[in-house]
Formats: sequence, C-alpha cells, structure tokens
Amino acid sequence: MNTSDAKEYLSRRQIPHLFESMLTGLMYHRPEDPLSFLENCLQKTRELGGPECVAWDTFITPDRKPLPPITTVQGKKAPCKLDSGPGPGPYRRYDRLPPIQAQFSIESDSDMTESSGLIQEYDVFDPSKPRPHIIFVIGGPGSGKGTQTAKIAAHHDFECVSVGEILRNQLLHHAPSDRKWELIAQIIANGELAPQETTIEELKHQFIKKQDAKGFIVDGFPREISQAFTFEEQIGSPDLVILLACSNQQLRQRLEKRASLQGRPDDNAHAIEKRLETFKHNINLIAKYYQEKGLIIRVDADREEDDIFTDINAIVKERLFPDDMKEEEPC
Repeated sequence: MNTSDAKEYLSRRQIPHLFESMLTGLMYHRPEDPLSFLENCLQKTRELGGPECVAWDTFITPDRKPLPPITTVQGKKAPCKLDSGPGPGPYRRYDRLPPIQAQFSIESDSDMTESSGLIQEYDVFDPSKPRPHIIFVIGGPGSGKGTQTAKIAAHHDFECVSVGEILRNQLLHHAPSDRKWELIAQIIANGELAPQETTIEELKHQFIKKQDAKGFIVDGFPREISQAFTFEEQIGSPDLVILLACSNQQLRQRLEKRASLQGRPDDNAHAIEKRLETFKHNINLIAKYYQEKGLIIRVDADREEDDIFTDINAIVKERLFPDDMKEEEPC
C-alpha cells in the first residue's frame, strides 16, 4: 500500500476524525488509566455505529458544573454572547457544537509528519524563580488582537508575542526551501490553523529567549481547545484571558480593509470565511474552559481602539496588580 492508498483508506473510514475525538476526550479528562479510557471510547464508538457517528465532543461530558459568569471590571454581570439563545454573532451557544476544523492530522502530508515530530516537554521557565505573568488575547480574525496586545505590552512593559506573526516570519524564511513550512504555508493560506505542535514549540521558544521578562501578552492563542490543554500541561495556566468580542459584520469589514492595505496571504476572500468559521466553531469550548477557571474576561471590541484599551488596561491592573491599585486610592 502506497502513501496515497493509505491516506484514502484512513480518510474513507473516518479514522483521523475518531482519533481527534478520542484525543480531545483524553486531554479533557486526563484519566489515571488512559488505556481503559480509550477502550471505553472504542466501545462507545461501536455502540454508536462506527467512527462516522462520532462527533468531536463525543467523549467529553458536557456541563459538569455551573459556570461562573464572566464579570466586567466593575464587578457587574455584563450581557454575554456566550449565553444560550439564538442570538446573532459567533458567540451564541449551539445545541450541539460543530466539529473542530480538521488541521494537522494523520491525513496530512507524510513529509510533514516525518519532519515535525511530537511536542517536546521541557522546562520553559526557571523553576526556582517566579513565573512571569502570562496574558492571552483571543478573538475572531480582525477583532483587534494585535493592536491591543501591542498597546498593553508597551504600557506594562510586557513582551508582546504574536503567534500569527511568528508563523508568518517562519514561513517567509523557510517555506521556499523546507517541505514542512511549505505545507504549513498552504494550510494557513487556506484559512486553517497551523499544526498544534508547531505553534506550541514556536511559542515556547519565544518564552525561553526572554526568560527575564516581567510578563508576556500573547496575541491569538489558544485557537482551539487542545492548544489550551497542552499549554497548561507543559507551561501552566495563563494569569488572564481577554476575549475581544466583535460582530461578524465588523470582522469582515476589518479583514477586507486589512487585505487591501497589507496584502496578507491569509486575508484572501476564501481564507477569511474559513477563518471566521473555524473561530466560530472553536470559541465556545475555549471560553467555557477558561470560564470554569475564572480566568476569562469579555471585552466589547466593536468600539474605538482607545476605548477598548482603557477597559483592558483596567482589567489587567485589577487582576495582575491589585496592590498597585490600592496605592493609587485616595486616603
């Protein structure tokens, strides 16, 4: 059996889809006996009627406990697009969430599989020193993540880390001569997510290069739930996750404007729709995961960038530097 036949065999029988679902369940539950867990997953797959009947979240138990509300800086409950209901926008809750978009999997090119390897586990920060603060800024493509990340980093003397920018720079330098990066370039140009192991490794390298940083603010990470699991397992939880909530109409307008000004390869019409769809499919579970940890704050990103920055800055001060805020209070 050649490579083409092997790919066709696996794809036709939904094997990559099944593995993705089992891996998601495994990372979500982290059972003491992973083999028994996987055996139960396979048994459930048989009972459902085969791999084609398995959804990406089949092996996750939903709604394990009530979720705390996402609070605003003032401590009041804000209207949240993640609440149930048929409201517009990418943040509404689905009765049954659609599958996470397929990206790097067994179906991917064999050259890429051979060259990328597994995610390496090692200490990113010196365990004898306090870990720098880490903030994630997430939101749809065009929500202003890069702009707000740069502003906050400059204001608080944090290191700004843009996952998208890192990958684009790597593609610029390596895609013409490296098969792995050539394939990643094709994936990104199609509006899909770069392979998880590549994203995590590049992020860890940025942390290692700047060990003495006061903190890091990361633009555009995580973009799927498995990235959140892997980051926590190998590095730890972020101190804060900021969700920039923006309407689909606003996102499209900003992306189309950026495409005309910057000419980014992932801002073509097909890629824009694909990225919006991927974000919409992934955001609910990511937001729920960080809600359960009490780490996520939602910010209305349909406004002017200075107004958005003012709110984010207040959130960062409240969550990360509460002692400084007490000193600023009048006696």
